[in-house]
Amino acid sequence: MNYLQYINSVYSSAQSTVDMRYLVSGVDSRVRQIVGQYIVNSVYDAGKLLFIVDSTKDGREFGSFGRFRVLNPLNGDVNLCDDLLEVSSLREISRLRSLLSELGFDGTRAMKVISYLSFVKETERRFGNCGSLRIETLEEYSGTVLVEWKLRQLVERGMLTHENYEYLLARYAEVSGAAADFEQFLMMLAPFIGNGCQPGSGSAVHFAIGEFASDRPMQEVMSSLMLAFIRKQPKNCAVLIIDDGKSDRCCILDILKNLPVSTDVHMFTADAFSLDDRDISVLMSTFPVRIYTRHDAMSSCLKIENCCGQMDVVKRAYHTAVDKRIRASTAFDLLLGTNRTDTEVINAPVREARYRKEMIHSLYTGTAIIDCGGTQTLFQF
Repeated sequence: MNYLQYINSVYSSAQSTVDMRYLVSGVDSRVRQIVGQYIVNSVYDAGKLLFIVDSTKDGREFGSFGRFRVLNPLNGDVNLCDDLLEVSSLREISRLRSLLSELGFDGTRAMKVISYLSFVKETERRFGNCGSLRIETLEEYSGTVLVEWKLRQLVERGMLTHENYEYLLARYAEVSGAAADFEQFLMMLAPFIGNGCQPGSGSAVHFAIGEFASDRPMQEVMSSLMLAFIRKQPKNCAVLIIDDGKSDRCCILDILKNLPVSTDVHMFTADAFSLDDRDISVLMSTFPVRIYTRHDAMSSCLKIENCCGQMDVVKRAYHTAVDKRIRASTAFDLLLGTNRTDTEVINAPVREARYRKEMIHSLYTGTAIIDCGGTQTLFQF
């Protein structure tokens, strides 16, 4: 029986393993390869779009990932959010406010940016441009001189009175400071809302957030844009998190907390238990199927030992009483063993760890503990 058959036997037959969330923690590359190949093939066969959240720092480049064609959003290959600059609905405003907050804008400045975008949108409408705002359009309003020139054009065409010209110019002056700050961050957003293609089935979008370990706002922008895209079609997307167990995992935890319930997510990490107990509980509640391989840190092995729980162990004690009296030491007694009495004592059950930390620290290659359905089993892959 392989590991998939075992997992299926633990869960009800109506529950599909394709929709299960897998956490693989440890340094065993063989187990990671076997489980990873199954997950990638399952996601591909289901026709889902795969997002690879790469938290490692080796700066790897994927040309292909299994049968997936890999797209790099940092190169402008992907258009994740072509309506990011739209502020015509409360949902769009909330999304942009959240993104601006991660870029360091407080609530007041964020609303000024939204007012600025509304101003540009309304001005473009007067020119007859009713399409979505683009970065190229905002560049035409980058400065008071350009804004004045735009408004004078409307006055010359008879589409704007002189009083409205003064009013709109004063309105722009109120938000110009926040608009200038926002324009400085547009280069961070440009690769994600550029002229790239819309990703779909058979594609994998590689987010190398590990390359920006020292730039937390950039990590948050990437994760926010990914989540915004996934929320539009949660059942058609899957997320695979690759973690080396060394970097700051705050971004990964934010993704797990905000990911739609109907979206598949799987995580491969060298050590999930290097997190604090509160963050470990997030992982335990997110991933119903957890696979533990060999861990290098003994402190992590101890946490796995505690996760696997304890079991009752009955220990037996054996005693031998020898009769050394002369009459009990005849040759006949020595031959038949009648000069001694063997006693077996069955002690009361004691609680011991199901899998000791020393054993977890020295697991053989291809051996792992499968923790699912409230049971833990040692399995050979």
